[in-house]
Amino acid sequence: MHYKGVIMIASQKKGGEYLDENKIIPYIEPIFRFCCKRLSNRCDAEDLAGEILCHILEGMNKYRIESLDAWVWRIAHNRYARFIDDRNKNQIVLSCEDELFEIADYTDIDEETTEQHYETVFRYLHTLSSEYRNVFVDYYIGELSIRSLAKKYSLPETTIKWRLNVGRQKIRDRIGENKMDKVYKRINWNTTSCNGSVDSDKYLYSQIARSICEAVYENPLTVEEISLRTGIPTIYIEDELPRLEYGDAVRKIGNKYATDFIIMHLKDRPVLHNDYQKLSDILSNHMEQFLTQIKDDVQKIGFYGCERDISKLGYIIVPLALRRLIWETKKNTVKLSIPPYLPRKDGGYGWFIVDEVEDQESKSTFTEDPHSTGNNGFAVKGSNPGWFYYYWIWRYFSQEVKSKQGLCLLAEKNVVKIQNDGEADTDQLCQEEIAVLIANGLIRRNNRRYVCNFPLFSNKQFCALKELTEIKDPEITKELSAFIENIFEIIRLNMYSKVPKRLESQIDQRISCDMNDHLNIITGYVMENLISRGILHKPDLEKPFTDGVFYVEGEYINS
Repeated sequence: MHYKGVIMIASQKKGGEYLDENKIIPYIEPIFRFCCKRLSNRCDAEDLAGEILCHILEGMNKYRIESLDAWVWRIAHNRYARFIDDRNKNQIVLSCEDELFEIADYTDIDEETTEQHYETVFRYLHTLSSEYRNVFVDYYIGELSIRSLAKKYSLPETTIKWRLNVGRQKIRDRIGENKMDKVYKRINWNTTSCNGSVDSDKYLYSQIARSICEAVYENPLTVEEISLRTGIPTIYIEDELPRLEYGDAVRKIGNKYATDFIIMHLKDRPVLHNDYQKLSDILSNHMEQFLTQIKDDVQKIGFYGCERDISKLGYIIVPLALRRLIWETKKNTVKLSIPPYLPRKDGGYGWFIVDEVEDQESKSTFTEDPHSTGNNGFAVKGSNPGWFYYYWIWRYFSQEVKSKQGLCLLAEKNVVKIQNDGEADTDQLCQEEIAVLIANGLIRRNNRRYVCNFPLFSNKQFCALKELTEIKDPEITKELSAFIENIFEIIRLNMYSKVPKRLESQIDQRISCDMNDHLNIITGYVMENLISRGILHKPDLEKPFTDGVFYVEGEYINS
């Protein structure tokens, strides 16, 4: 039977309406073979095929169809059942080889009564890997013979038979054990890189990618085992795995796959609030006296903005002093064996840093802790290079200050010039950009000119500030060293004792990153302490926080 013949029959039954042939053509030949195989009369087969196709097209316009294949063949079986019922045959067997697709009584059958049966079959069919699934679909739905399948896949006929038998048994087992009834849960991760060249968002942004990596973290799994563990059809898993392999997010071990980075789960993170607070009190007492002592000397450096009150300049001075002290103390206290970054298949190097977070909006592992702190740098290129820096505390962090309407815009347009005594070169900015920068607290109107609303340093001036703010108190160093040792032991014993053996080479690198996070939090705790004591100006939560913003001309300074 030719394609046009079936379409003509379907058109006649539909009253001659226009049909979308692109949707129906791939199914015409298989459906006609389906009917011919079951009916001895060719005319009956043509009528039934036309009826099936009409019903499919009607359903496409009425229902939301998730799996077109499942829909097509469910309708085909149902229409055939009704056809047989009309001829007073109450019992049919759709496949005498396999009772998996057997429906015994079609007296009152329709789409609704068979929907659950066929959806279950097709749902579990998609848990088979492609080597089984493709043969299975071509045999039962496409109705290709064993010989045709062997030719199509360039395999011996015995291999085709073996895959059909194994596939049938797998589906029977999985339906019986009901392994696919999953309660799905979004995987919330904060993904970065371990100071290497890795674009984590390129590989781990989707829920499918994360589900796969979560499933194969503890033990390697086959594609089918991943499907059973996650509830994701194998066809999607097989599409995702090559990309994850290329990004070194998973590695292949035989015919199984395993995650190639350490995942830090929330339940494994230690609660260290008491330890933080104890050290924070000691450091805060020191910094309170320290700020009073250096106030006059800070002004003598002569940078733009040096006349500001120390309660505002402290948002730069305190992190600058503590971050340097913490970095030096950590380096002298903890010895980690960190191997060189490994070259990656995608041309980069390094590993993923993946931490479970409370929800999708979380920006950091420690967002539940308002004391976390960080630093962002924005480069200014051109004849007068320089860097904008932003010391922030999570509670007061302002995305507007950091964004393309803030520091990114200032850096891109090269608005700041040290030699202009703080005057902003707004000639390159439109009025809307100027208004946004004013609203975000980065520039202000001063008489007839616009000036920067944050300190500006020459390289020499900033080096002078770093020297002035160096903490040399041995007692402080001793307390900090003890804290770092304690954190190191907690992280090593509690957080990484169950890391899969294949990932042990990444442990020291991860510990180093985790310790940096914990030590940054200490700086945040100190800042919060000083704010509560009135030593630091209390930020206005209704306005963008800019007291931690400053500019240094020249090359990047590790601050």
